[in-house]
This record gives sequence, structure tokens and C-alpha cells, in this order.
Amino acid sequence: MNGKRTFRFIYVVLLTVILVGCAGVQRQGFNKDANQGLNRIGLLEQVEQEKYFVENLGHPGMSFGLVGGLVAVADIESKKNKFTELMKARDFRVVDEFQRMLATELADAGYSVKMIKPQRAKHAFLEKYGGLDDDVDAYLDFTLGAGYMCGSSSADYLPTIHSVVRLIKRVSNEILYQEIIYYGYKFKAKEAACLTADPQHYFKNFDALTTNADSALEGLKKGVPLITKHIAQSLRR
Repeated sequence: MNGKRTFRFIYVVLLTVILVGCAGVQRQGFNKDANQGLNRIGLLEQVEQEKYFVENLGHPGMSFGLVGGLVAVADIESKKNKFTELMKARDFRVVDEFQRMLATELADAGYSVKMIKPQRAKHAFLEKYGGLDDDVDAYLDFTLGAGYMCGSSSADYLPTIHSVVRLIKRVSNEILYQEIIYYGYKFKAKEAACLTADPQHYFKNFDALTTNADSALEGLKKGVPLITKHIAQSLRR
């Protein structure tokens, strides 16, 4: 593997880990028959993402070694900052919206839901789940990333939400359910659930994305209920 390909490979791998947190994550289906006694879920509140990403996995700078790669990263960071400003100006808080909808969907699936606010140093899974709350049967933890992605400079930017979710039994810390879920742009992750975004929210370039910020926001907002419904359906008894 030459230097150009090596840099791009490392970039894509790091991006996948940062956005999705999927390194080492294996799908664990929920066994409804073995968990009929699970009635009350503690939904662990997550800290909001600092920025909404705008990523071009085929940025032309990636073809020019380290220097070109650094230029590409700077360009992507600039786009990310501008897009984040547009979303914050529209008061979009994807994590708050996600956990609010997820609580509703879980209740509709027959669970009693309790919101729990653990101490978190960053947006990531908790390292330990002991002693959080004795009033629930299991904890539901998640990570979430949202923004727009494209595969190359000639490809459309797609609305994208990546989530990893897990349900942990309170007493034993056993993982009862774990899954990677993609909405919009799809990474090639083994056994991930992939949900399709509406093509009317695809944008041919960054200018089109930012010029149509309201439509871009709508493209992201449409993904939230799709993911929360998928999670609730996966846990339905």
C-alpha cells in the first residue's frame, strides 16, 4: 500500500471509529423470550455532539500524500464548522431529539422508561454501569453522530446519522441487545442496520447543502424517528 492509499485508509478507519464508535462492536439480537421479566428501562442521557460533521471520503487532497491530506482535513473541518453554525442557528439538538423520541417509542413498545443522567466526560458509552439506579431492570446506552457525507467530490452529500445502541442488564451487566444503525450514508460495517434517506435531501455539493440549510435540517430530522422506531421494534416483546 503506497503513502497516498495508506493515508486515506487510516483516515477512513479513524472516521468510522470517531463517528460511529463501532470498533469491536458485535451485533447482539434481543431474546424476547428470555427477557419477559424486563419491564423498566433506564434510558441513559447522552451529552450533545459538539459539531455536525460534513465529510468527503474521496476528498481530492487524499491523493497527494501527507500534505494533501492535511489540506483535506482542514477543508473538511472548515465545512463542519460552517454547517454546525447553520444547524445551531436553527436550534437543532439531535441528541435531545433522539432520546426524547426513543423514550416515547420504548413506552409504546410496552416498557416503563426512566431517564437517567449519568456522569459523562465525553460523548461515548459509559465504561461502567454499576450503581446507576436500582429502580430499573436494564440500562439503554447509545452514541450518536449526525451530519452529511459523500463518497467523492462528484457524489451527492447524503443526510447521515450513525448510532450504536446497547441494552445492559442492571444486575449482571450482561449485554441483552447491541446494534450499529446507519441512516443515509452507509459504511460497510458487518451486520449493521441500514435505513434509507429521502433523496430529496441529497445535495450535489457543499454550496447546495448550505444554501438549502432548512432542507438539510429536515433531512437529518427525518432520520431520528426511523432509528428510534427501529430500536423499539428490535426490543419489542
